Amino acid sequence: MSRFIEKLKQNTYIFQIITLMSGTLMAQALMFAFIPLLTRIYTPTEFGLYSSFFLISSMLGEVSSLRYEQAIMLPKSNRDAEALLFLSIVITVTITTLIAIVIVLFYDFFLDYFDGMAYLVWLLPLSIMIIGLTQIFDAYSTRGEFYKKIATIKIVESMTTVTTQWSSKALFSLDGLIVGKLISNFFVLFQFIYFHIKKQTIVLKHISKRRVEFNIKRHETFPKYFAFSALLNSFSQNVPVFLFTTLFSPAIAGFYGLTARVMMVPILLISGSTRRVFYQKASKMYANGESIRGIYIQTTVGLIKLFIAPLFVILFFGQEIFSFVFGSEWVEAGAIAQITVIWFLFAFISSPTSMIYNIFSLQKRLLQLQIVTTIARVSSIYSGYYFFDSYIMSVVLFTVVSVIHNLVFIGYIYNKIKGK
Repeated sequence: MSRFIEKLKQNTYIFQIITLMSGTLMAQALMFAFIPLLTRIYTPTEFGLYSSFFLISSMLGEVSSLRYEQAIMLPKSNRDAEALLFLSIVITVTITTLIAIVIVLFYDFFLDYFDGMAYLVWLLPLSIMIIGLTQIFDAYSTRGEFYKKIATIKIVESMTTVTTQWSSKALFSLDGLIVGKLISNFFVLFQFIYFHIKKQTIVLKHISKRRVEFNIKRHETFPKYFAFSALLNSFSQNVPVFLFTTLFSPAIAGFYGLTARVMMVPILLISGSTRRVFYQKASKMYANGESIRGIYIQTTVGLIKLFIAPLFVILFFGQEIFSFVFGSEWVEAGAIAQITVIWFLFAFISSPTSMIYNIFSLQKRLLQLQIVTTIARVSSIYSGYYFFDSYIMSVVLFTVVSVIHNLVFIGYIYNKIKGK
């Protein structure tokens, strides 16, 4: 056993993935263990509101830096990386301030969307800023290969989330799904900032106006193409939650939201950890003129092998599993899982592919693909509603479109890598 562990340590790529994955495993296991408790004290409607709030804040938070945080991994120079960190923070604060102004101007619209809960309207810009700043420091930590710290923070995040969400409802009869998650997100950001201050990894005196301007120009494809592409991708992937709320009911959105939350567990656990390490490794190899074809194929094939067993389990026993684990009223979420599991397979294996678009500076091509996909996904939801009056048909059509998107998404990059 000791020899096996020693061999893993010698393979830094695999060992880094396992290090990051171990923390994510504990975090997701804790979250998964508490979900059955939460589904028994919160209603599908409350889950639907929770899903809508964090989909909006996550969608806007992820692009609040105009995706300059994704460029932090690319420069050889640490001073350029620091300049990109500073630039990303300034843009995030600016964008969030503008969003807050928009919310004030259209307050009645947001109040109506959140079912008259005024406090959620005012928490929205705060949530967007926290998510945006957290992903910036997460990217900077990944560049520095602080995988143990990232893993530790993920565990603490899950502990904070589940304890606040459960205790607020069970002990105080308060709707703590949203507030509990927001408190957890803030604590994660605080830990990242405190860690980098303590490690002195950011030297402000090295950040000059000239260096910032140089990196703005050098990585201009990120805000020009990738930011809008990421926004479209996030919206199109989560369009069922947005549209189910208005076309069908918040409860249907809650069913889909729970399905997505559960099915994202392996993606966050394995695929997400793999994506970070792959991006850091592949970026460095490409910058040094090395071929990344081998590591790309090895990583993608390895992810396919890992998802085969869960694929068939959900495909054949999805409704029974969801009904048993989360309660009989969530059986419809199991039916949605059986339909969408094929799409989640592609979402699971495509994480290395998504990073290649950044490394090869193919953000413009990605944007074109996302525009077509977004139109097709929205059309699929409306088609299920208008032609069949069935959210199940909307889910089926949405899944078909999403699978086609991923086939094109992966196939295009595979052909590009063959030509490199």
